[in-house]
Amino acid sequence: MSKQEFENRFNDLGSKEYLKFQKSWFYFSDKENLFRENIRFFTKYDGYNPKKIVYIGKDTDLVKKICQEENCVMVDTPEAGIQFIMIDLLDIIEGNVSFDVIQNRLKNAFKHVQDYAKHIQDRRFLSVFIPNIENDKFFFPAAWDLALNIARILELKDERIGCIKQEISNKCKHFNTDRSTFYCFYFRKKGDGNLALEYKEHYRKNDFICSPIDHTTMHQWNIIKPKPRSKTLLLHPAKYPEELIELFIKQFTSEGDAVLDPMSGTGSTQVASLMLERRAYGTELIEMFAEIARNRCNAIYEPPQLEIPCLSDKTKKLDFKIVCADARNIDQIGFPEIDYLVTSPPYWDMLNMKGAENQMNRKKKGLQLNYSDNSKDLGNISEYNMFIDELVEIYSKAISIMKRGAYLTVIVKNIKKSGVNYPFAWDLSRKMGKSLMILPEVFWLQDDLSIAPYGYGNTWVSNTFHQYCLNFQIPL
Repeated sequence: MSKQEFENRFNDLGSKEYLKFQKSWFYFSDKENLFRENIRFFTKYDGYNPKKIVYIGKDTDLVKKICQEENCVMVDTPEAGIQFIMIDLLDIIEGNVSFDVIQNRLKNAFKHVQDYAKHIQDRRFLSVFIPNIENDKFFFPAAWDLALNIARILELKDERIGCIKQEISNKCKHFNTDRSTFYCFYFRKKGDGNLALEYKEHYRKNDFICSPIDHTTMHQWNIIKPKPRSKTLLLHPAKYPEELIELFIKQFTSEGDAVLDPMSGTGSTQVASLMLERRAYGTELIEMFAEIARNRCNAIYEPPQLEIPCLSDKTKKLDFKIVCADARNIDQIGFPEIDYLVTSPPYWDMLNMKGAENQMNRKKKGLQLNYSDNSKDLGNISEYNMFIDELVEIYSKAISIMKRGAYLTVIVKNIKKSGVNYPFAWDLSRKMGKSLMILPEVFWLQDDLSIAPYGYGNTWVSNTFHQYCLNFQIPL
C-alpha cells in the first residue's frame, strides 16, 4: 500500500505497533510500558501544536519522563486542546481499605472526568486503569461502576484486559480469584455530554448471608484453545468449549452434584458434567440441538471407537436429562434440586447481524447462521433492555429449583453493535445482583483468532478476544 493510498490520521504508529493494540487483552509487565503504549497510541502530532495529555494518579514523575521522551506536554489544569487523559486507579485497593473509602475514590475520579471532559479534542480519548475490588471482607465491581458513570458523559468506546499474576494477601470467605487482571477502559469525546451529573451507584455492596465455603483460588484469566469441532457440532453457531466448563464444575461442585444449563445448545455443559461424575440437566429450545446434546451424552456411556475415555462404574450410574423446552418454563419440568448452574446465553441478536465475519465464513460453508427463527428464541429479540429482562427472568425461574447457597456461572461478553458498545456483562450483573451475591469475575481469553484491523488509521476498535465468566451465589 503506497503512502498516497493510506494515511494514518489517528496516531503516528506503523502497522506493526498499531495492530498490537487491536487485541482486547494483554500481558502487563510494568506501568512504564502501559503508560507509554497508551500515550503513543492515542496521540498524534499535527505538525503545529504539542500533544497535550493529562495524567491523574500517583506516578506523575514517571509520566512526565515518558512525555519528554515522546514529545508530549503533560498539563495539570483544564485547558483547551487535550488529546488524551489517563486516570490511574490501579492502586485503588492499596491496603485493606473500607467500602466508603473506595466509593470516595470513585467519586473523585468521576469529578476529574467532569472537570477535564469539555477540554478533550473531539473524537479523542480518555482512559481509566482500574481493577474490581476483592479483599477479605467483600467483592465490589468498582471498575464497572465507574465505567457506567463515565459513559453518561463520554462515549464508551472499548475495553482491554491487563493480565498480571498476583498473590492473594487475604483469604475471602467466599469464592475468590488470584486478582490477576485489571481493566483499561476507553471513552471518546463525541459532542458535549452533561457534566453536571451526580455519581450514580449502579452496584451495591452485598450484605447477603452466604455459605463460607473454602474453595481453592481460581486463576482470573484462562487461555483456552478449544479442540476442533466435529461436523455435527459445527451446526451450532456459538458452542462454548467443555475445557472451559470443566474449570467451573471442579470449582463449584462435588461428585454426584446436579448441574443445570437452561440453554444447553449441543450439550457442552452436560458432557463436561458427566465426565466429571456429576449429574447433568438442561433445556434447549431447538429440537435439533437437543437431540445432538442427548446423543453426545449417550455416547459417553457407549463411546464409538473409544473416542471418549472409559468411565468409572459410578459415572455410568449418573443421570442426565435434556428436555426440548422453553427455558422460561424450567421450573415446571420436574428437574431435581440443582447444585450449580453454568450457561452461556445468546449474545443478544448478534447472530442476526448481516456482514459479520463469522457469519460470512459460516455462510460459505452452508452452515446455519443463527440459533433459529423461533419467536421464543432470545437471540431474536431486537430490543436490548427487553432481551436482558427476559434473560434475568429465566435465571430467576432456574434459581427457584436450586439449593440455597448454590453458585451460578454465566459466560457472556460486552457487545459492539452498529458503532455502539453495549456493556452486556455489566448490565446483566447489575440486574442479577439485586437478588444474588456478585462474586469475582473470571476471564476466558482467546489466543487462536486472527486480528482484524478494524478502523485502522482512522479510529480505534479492538478485536474482542475475551469473554466474561460471571459468578454469583444464591443467599442462604
